[in-house]
Order: sequence, then structure tokens, then C-alpha cells
Amino acid sequence: MSALKKSETKGPEKVSGPRGEGPADRALFAVPRAWLIAGLALVSLPWAVAGLLYVRDRGPVARPGDPVTTVAPSRSAAAGPWGRLTLTPIVVSPPIEYVAADWGRVEETFRWYFPGTSLEVLHAFLSSTGLPAEQVARLQAAARPDERIRGLTIPPGLDLLQSLDPEVRARLYLQLAKSRLNGDHANSFRFFGTSTADWLGGSLIKPETRALVERLIYRDGDVMHFADAEIVRARVTAGDERQRLAKVLLRQPTLLVRLSVTADSEIPQLAQYWGRGGRATDVRPLLESVVGAGESGFIDIVHLLPSFARNRLYRYPRLTTGDFEKPALANCLWTALNFFRPEPDDRYLDVNTALASLRRDYHIVESGFQLGDVIALLDGEGDLFHVAVYLADDLVFTKNGTSPVSPWTIMSLQHVKDYYRTHTDNPRLIYHRLNDF
Repeated sequence: MSALKKSETKGPEKVSGPRGEGPADRALFAVPRAWLIAGLALVSLPWAVAGLLYVRDRGPVARPGDPVTTVAPSRSAAAGPWGRLTLTPIVVSPPIEYVAADWGRVEETFRWYFPGTSLEVLHAFLSSTGLPAEQVARLQAAARPDERIRGLTIPPGLDLLQSLDPEVRARLYLQLAKSRLNGDHANSFRFFGTSTADWLGGSLIKPETRALVERLIYRDGDVMHFADAEIVRARVTAGDERQRLAKVLLRQPTLLVRLSVTADSEIPQLAQYWGRGGRATDVRPLLESVVGAGESGFIDIVHLLPSFARNRLYRYPRLTTGDFEKPALANCLWTALNFFRPEPDDRYLDVNTALASLRRDYHIVESGFQLGDVIALLDGEGDLFHVAVYLADDLVFTKNGTSPVSPWTIMSLQHVKDYYRTHTDNPRLIYHRLNDF
């Protein structure tokens, strides 16, 4: 039922399809199959839900969001050439100025889209979700053919949306998310965790708003989703409350990572690891200063990263009017290929240019992964849907989507895979390293 298909062409070609609004669109691109990178599907946090952002004509570097919040005890990463790391889970959210009260375009009639689906297949699917027979019959009766998608559309109605059992909602919405035509589902708000309090807690939204949203959250493993923008538009009428709710739903878990540096540490080896890209002589004095500072002996690794990552980690893109003249907004591929660059190269906003660089300027490595290696995540058909930058152990530097309310974060690679489970449960990982590194 997915609307995104792999190109069968032999050269770079953009595969287009029905488009939605703004950067929440998913676009699939293709390059030669021999490179195992058939395309790029950029998944965004819900632009159509968060609305237009507050834009100011400022510099290109993002400012921090609200103060971070610690949500779990610290833990240790596996030791390696990167040293001994301590990981502290935190949550970040965008500045309120970056989030609008307008939750996107309100359709005259909200619909579910089932491209390439017959009435028989629709009936079998709806029945498999656990919906009561009466609701299955009601939805099937409301289904209408749509030649544009060679399938069916259904206006489900708000009363049915609000009545769904969480497990039924999950089965239904996770399938709807496989087509980008269902924008609220394909670009659902997501939060990794087991407690809705970690996601929705605090005093920013009213208790009745939180209660409304909690009833509509569904899970895919340890990832919580929210996709019912239509209900919010109907039930939360105050614009400032919708704005605060969007800010809460846009919270993202990430990690603070500290490196232990003591008199027993092998400073030259640590400097060699964290100073890749010709920065070892800059990093070594900083590590030596931590040893001489006392017994604490810890440094946040943000201070050891290249300036591109250091200036963006835990932050959000700051749009200027010039960004609207570019082929795309900052995304995962642009982020990965600029990791070692003092100034970002916006040529990588063009996907064909970026993929050509990945093919020409990088080679594939199978083990001994190092800081700055680019990890491509591919689905079962060989389609590339996300890239991230390897840091250490199972930690990556990542930007999950093109939205300006999607921050740059540190996550475990497993959590990144969980975040993108709508593409595949078991992605193939291809590690790329810059030539001459």
C-alpha cells in the first residue's frame, strides 16, 4: 500500500509522486543499484501539524531550545578507543517562537487514503485490525474509488477516530503511515519511551489537553506516536494552547555524553580518536586540561566534535528568507556529508549531488568504525531512507527529518532504527568513510 516505489532506472532520477505541503513531504531518489543506495526518503517531524514557523532573517546557526530535562539515570557505554563514556538521557524541545498555533491546512473533509487497494483488500485489512464488525462495515460503505491513486479514500469521521482502542489505532495508523498521502500518520509525532509523562509531563499544557492526547497515543514497540491532528483542531480551540501542545509533542529524547579523562587515560589515543579530521592537536590540549582540573575528570563530548556538529547539537535550524531559494532544507544527508566541514556546503542539499559525493568521496568499511563514518540505513528493497554519523559505541549524530522543528541530536543507533520502523524492522547498515581518512 505504500505510495513510494523504487526506481528501475539505471541512472540518478528523482521519483516523484503526489506531494503534500512543505518539508513533511517524502521524496524518493535513485542512483545505480550497484552502490546499494537506491534512494532517499526524508521523513520529517510533522510540518503540516506544527504549522508555519516563525521566521527571522538571522544567521544560519541555530539557537538552543528550552532548557533540557533529564528523564532517566545515567549509564555507561561500552569502552573502546573512544574511552569511557557516561550517557545521560535528556529531552529537548523547540523554542516556542518556532512553533505556530496553525496546525496546517484543514481539509474540507478529512480522509484516509488507500492507494492501489480494492474493496476486498480493504475489508480484509480493516477486519484484521480488531475493529468491531459494525465499524468495518461503516468504513467500507464510506469508501470511494479515487482514480488518481488507483485506490480508495475513506472519510472516517471524528467520532470513530476518538473511539478507537489504542491497539486497534496502532494497527490501523501504522499501515496508513506507509503512504505519504496520509500525512498525519506518515509524519506522526514520535517519542521514544514507555511513559507518557516523559513526553507530555509538566505544566505547559492544560490537564484536559493532556488527557485528550494521552487517549490518542499509540505505540510501535518503545516508540509512542500521535497522529490525530484532526481531533486537536476540533477539540483544542485556543490558538495559544495548540501552540503549546505542538511544542510539547515536538519534544525529542537525546543524550548528554561525557568522556572520563583521568591521569590513567591514554591521552594521545583519545586525542587521535576524537581529533579525526586533522584536529588531534586541537583536541589533545583540551583533554590534558581536564586531567589537570581536579578529580571530576569529565568533559562533554560536544567540545570534542568538529565545529559543524558542535554548533548544532541539541539545536534547531534557524530559517532565513534565503533558505526558501534552496532546493531543500537541512536534512540527514546534508548533515552527514558536512560533518567535518568548518562551513557547510549547500550543494549537498541537492540529493543527486550529495549521493554522487557519497559514491565518489567515500569508501565502505565493515568494522573498526570511527568518528565521522556515515551510516546509511536501507530497507529490504535496498532503498536508502536515512543516514547518520557514527560517534562511538552505538551512538550517532543525527537529524531525523527536514523540518526546522527537528533538532540535531545524539541517539543510540537502535533508537534511530526504532524511530524509522515504518520503513523496515531490520534495516541494512552500510558504513562509509571519507577517502584518505
